[in-house]
Amino acid sequence: MAQDTPIYLVLKSSKQSIRPAEFFISGVQDIRVAQSSIGEIFTSSQSLRKESLEIKDGVVKSTEGFIEGMLYTDRSKRPVVVQVQEMNVAEKSATDGKIKGQIGLSLRFLLDGDSLVHLLDYDGGARYTRSLGRYAVIGSAMEQSLGNALNYFNEWINQQAPRNIKLAQGLDLEIVDYPAAEKGDTVFYHPDRKLDWDDFKARPHTGSSYAASIFTSFAWEGDPKVEDGRVKLELVVKVFMLKSSSWARSSRKDAYGINHEQRHFDITKIVVERFKEKVRQLELGPEDYDGRIGYLYIETYREMNKMQEAYDDETDHGRNKDAQRKWNEYIDQELAKYR
Repeated sequence: MAQDTPIYLVLKSSKQSIRPAEFFISGVQDIRVAQSSIGEIFTSSQSLRKESLEIKDGVVKSTEGFIEGMLYTDRSKRPVVVQVQEMNVAEKSATDGKIKGQIGLSLRFLLDGDSLVHLLDYDGGARYTRSLGRYAVIGSAMEQSLGNALNYFNEWINQQAPRNIKLAQGLDLEIVDYPAAEKGDTVFYHPDRKLDWDDFKARPHTGSSYAASIFTSFAWEGDPKVEDGRVKLELVVKVFMLKSSSWARSSRKDAYGINHEQRHFDITKIVVERFKEKVRQLELGPEDYDGRIGYLYIETYREMNKMQEAYDDETDHGRNKDAQRKWNEYIDQELAKYR
């Protein structure tokens, strides 16, 4: 059984033997399930008695001191938090009277910022053999384990920094329109590809008094790549209508009617051009670009719906020809801004 008086382990490190090029340790957290002792060790040959082993000054403060001594700190680099998941010592007696010991060490490395971003889990340790009363051997084995972990992470981040999106330190954005004009059921917006009545494939709604109905929308997709430590993001924007969701009554298919439906498509194009302008104005980072663009997409979708409703309300779905003429002029003026 372990006794009430613990043995304290003192960690020592060589002065700044690692000079990281990509990071510094901004903090240490102890997330072990049991945050008291780190194990039990033999202290006497009498009845093979064991006593608790603890880290002097505690796991957090002692590990911080060890890291500070071993790593050169440059706070212009990436801040990294170390979480101690496991740090324990287990011993058993050997037949030759010696004591066999094993260090268990599990660390988690996370990028520090507004939130912690997981980078790497490290599992390691060391074995040792000692005589009774020779506690320094345990300290040396623990120091070796911690040193190996820091060296491993340093090598890992040096390799990952140029290509890992979690470690990217900037973002370069390019916005492009989807190049195809038509693909299967979908017509993608293109100034040279005007709609015609053959694009309206759905069956007319029997309960509707309208001459036609068009389904238009827009979407975006990003293809991020990491080059030389920066995210290269090509944002592909699609403005489209779906043939299978758009319909027209055969008795109302004329040039005036197709113009009204084309203007619905034009309105979607206009709000998407505004969306693109707003995205370009954002100061996007590798860690937040997806959420911020996604939020702006939702806001733009609402803007599109409001503008489409205003268009139909004011033109009375195309029946008010004077209002239709005014909207035609307004839409043409807006489209001209983006050519």
